[in-house]
Amino acid sequence: MIIRKSNMLAATIQQPTVLGWRLPAAGFFIYSMIATGALILNARSFLVIGGSILFICVCAEWCRSIMAVSVDKSVMLVLSIMLLSIFATLYDPTNTIFHFFLKHLVVCTLYIFIFSMDLAPIYSTPFRTVFIIVLLFMGLVSFTVPNVSETGEVERMSGIFVNANMFSLSMMTLLFLIDEEKDSRAKKLSIHVILILFLLLSGTSGAILAYAGAMAFKYLLLLKSTRRYRNKWALLPFGIALLVLGFLLATHLFMDVPIVKRIVTQLYMVWRELPLAASGYELDYGYLNKIYDTNDCSGIWRISHWRTCVDVVAGANIVQLLCGHGIASSTLLLYNDPHNDYLRVLIEQGIIGLSLYIAFFLTMFRRIDSRYWYCIVMIAIYCFSENNMENLVFMSIFVFFLASAQKKTTMQPATAQ
Repeated sequence: MIIRKSNMLAATIQQPTVLGWRLPAAGFFIYSMIATGALILNARSFLVIGGSILFICVCAEWCRSIMAVSVDKSVMLVLSIMLLSIFATLYDPTNTIFHFFLKHLVVCTLYIFIFSMDLAPIYSTPFRTVFIIVLLFMGLVSFTVPNVSETGEVERMSGIFVNANMFSLSMMTLLFLIDEEKDSRAKKLSIHVILILFLLLSGTSGAILAYAGAMAFKYLLLLKSTRRYRNKWALLPFGIALLVLGFLLATHLFMDVPIVKRIVTQLYMVWRELPLAASGYELDYGYLNKIYDTNDCSGIWRISHWRTCVDVVAGANIVQLLCGHGIASSTLLLYNDPHNDYLRVLIEQGIIGLSLYIAFFLTMFRRIDSRYWYCIVMIAIYCFSENNMENLVFMSIFVFFLASAQKKTTMQPATAQ
């Protein structure tokens, strides 16, 4: 049975369910434990088992509770993304990595099922404790695993994750579990402090800048919502913070801190070498390391690599330009990850796919509580420098958050039938 909802405002309001989170939370717990063991033992084949258990638990809860699909704008967008990826795969199967393709379909299905079950927002249920404990456990285990890589003078922690970027991304999901309405200020602050600690340990410039940008957005949004922005004095703390930060960076007072030096050097290098990298000129990274006194050129390398991504898009035929080369094809075509989710989607799912993704996230942005907008902003910024949508730990919680946190209404069963 399919529940069709052509007009959400005309539907009858129903109380969201809380207990429906039992099986999804249990599935995520089992998946995370299997994933932790698999990554520690370097037995990555078990990740498939963990992901399958998570998917089965969500499907079982969906079958037990509703066995129906609620159709609205967001679900139609997700279904369109799924059909587009299937078409691209059938058009040219040689460019698709099939286990990534299956993971893509699983994530889309998770959204549709969680949305259809009309669950209470994940951050407002007692089951969010399971997700928080699991994330903290994975973070703490990362302290004990001897899997730390050196990048210049900065010691970056990746722990049980593939790399430090995925470590920081997974820890970012802690913000999706904050109840902005009921949690005390101390509890909110403690989660932010823990996240900042993990971000600093990861040494990931993109994640730190994304978090800082999101918090600046949240602060300005708070001023606007409380109408304090009319009082110029309310902007004083924000202005002073920017001036102090600029002064400290300009006078090199913070340059003795490794992570600060790494971020500042990366930004300065990108600023100076951007025209050369964007032109497609082959950069001499040994020379750049010498003149900028660093062993890390990842920032400017990304700019140069993105130019290669654009060349791949420009060389596609009309079908590939519109519908993409297939899921995970960017890795095969570039011999490396794009390190930019927008370019990744453009290569793999074409102009149509990128348009569908943008429409979906704009829909989510309008529907969720404005107090969580900064979470979307943070991920949107981070997607400029990383391949975030390939991480199932992150994507499962992200999908649970988006599917449950919307301000939506549902139709009564009698009307639906």
